[in-house]
Amino acid sequence: MSIVVHCSYDSKHESSNLAEWVSYPRRGWRIPLACTVLLVVVGCSSYEPRPLPDSPQWATDMEAGVSPLTVDQVVSGALEASPDVRRAQREVDVARARRYADGLLPDPTLSFSTDRPGAEGFVPAFMVGLSYEVSALVDRPAKKRAADAFLDEKQLALAWTRWQVANHAYALYVQNVSLERLEAESGQMTAHLNDVSNRMDTALERADVTRDAAMLAQSRYRDSAQQSGALQQEHLKAIQELNTLLGLRPGTRLKLAAPPEPSDIPEDVIARALIDLGQHRPDLLALRAGYDEQDERYRAALLGQFPKLDVGVTRGRDTSAIYTSGLTLSVTLPLFNGNRGNIAIEKATRESLYDEYVQRLDDAYTAVEGITADLRLLQEQLHTERASEFALKGSLDKARRAYVRGNLALPALADLESQYLTQRIASEKLANSVLQQHVLLCTLIGVSAIDHQPLQRALP
Repeated sequence: MSIVVHCSYDSKHESSNLAEWVSYPRRGWRIPLACTVLLVVVGCSSYEPRPLPDSPQWATDMEAGVSPLTVDQVVSGALEASPDVRRAQREVDVARARRYADGLLPDPTLSFSTDRPGAEGFVPAFMVGLSYEVSALVDRPAKKRAADAFLDEKQLALAWTRWQVANHAYALYVQNVSLERLEAESGQMTAHLNDVSNRMDTALERADVTRDAAMLAQSRYRDSAQQSGALQQEHLKAIQELNTLLGLRPGTRLKLAAPPEPSDIPEDVIARALIDLGQHRPDLLALRAGYDEQDERYRAALLGQFPKLDVGVTRGRDTSAIYTSGLTLSVTLPLFNGNRGNIAIEKATRESLYDEYVQRLDDAYTAVEGITADLRLLQEQLHTERASEFALKGSLDKARRAYVRGNLALPALADLESQYLTQRIASEKLANSVLQQHVLLCTLIGVSAIDHQPLQRALP
């Protein structure tokens, strides 16, 4: 519905020169129109091309280093080069731009129309109007609060991603150093067992040993070579994961310094973290901010059910050269729509986010309890495996001294060496499983896997 009020007057009382009034609108509105066009052009953004790269952009600063990299350097490099961190940072930029867009005021509307008479003695008619949607200012505060909450959500999501990347980089660092050391030991053991197998074949030709002993030596060598190959594949996979995390060229081999030995998470650290887990873990805080955003979107939808109101002023002239000025009011009647559809959508979305937050909070506590129990069991198993490894190492040292004195045959020594290598590989794999669970638990409770200190949110 539109309500138009015009205030009219007769231009003949002001001037009898019709030609002057015919040319007046053309001269009078030229400057305002030119100023309007100039303001529109000045306020526009300009286009800046950004061509896509033709080749991958690899990081090279870490490759050029001569000294071994420390764990802090690897974690810092991962935070700078991780694609997940970059993606989360771009989402923060989008949220910041969205907040800027939601904070802008709506633009006024300028309208112009003209009529050309088909008979002589009349002048061209025109109508110029300037209007503004006043009702857009009603839900603007709610939309601004929603945009602020959306930005907080993305910043917290970025912090959560940084937490995960930092602890994952530490886990890959320790895993690579451990596998490199284990691969070197396995290679040495495989070369030794190959030499033993060759010596047993030579002794078999001289009939100094039985065929069964020679075949057993060959079998131990093949088992050791198979274990060494499996370790090489596992190490290669760990190297590729670390290179991907650091943004390095595939196949890059970094020199890594010996990391600090992982230590158990103190029970009091876990207890303190669980007290207010929902108040300091970024992903839970991000969900809370997302719920606050949606609550404001729902509030804005409720405000949007009220009639839209446009207020404007008009200036016109009819074909009789009579000028008019008026006020325009345009009101939308909420008879069929009334923004009820958007209200239903926003309300249902808010309920969905509420359920998601409650479920994530429950899952967080359940996951911490489950991983804590699994970690205790794995640590007990690792303690048993390490004890077996230590016992085999002592037996192997005694056997080697006995072999040097000629009190032990070579097949018996090779058998102990093979058992020790198998046990050591099993212990290291179990230690890696403990490390992975250790890192996951640290991430879930919000502490560093290196020193168990609370991780900083470091929001930009």
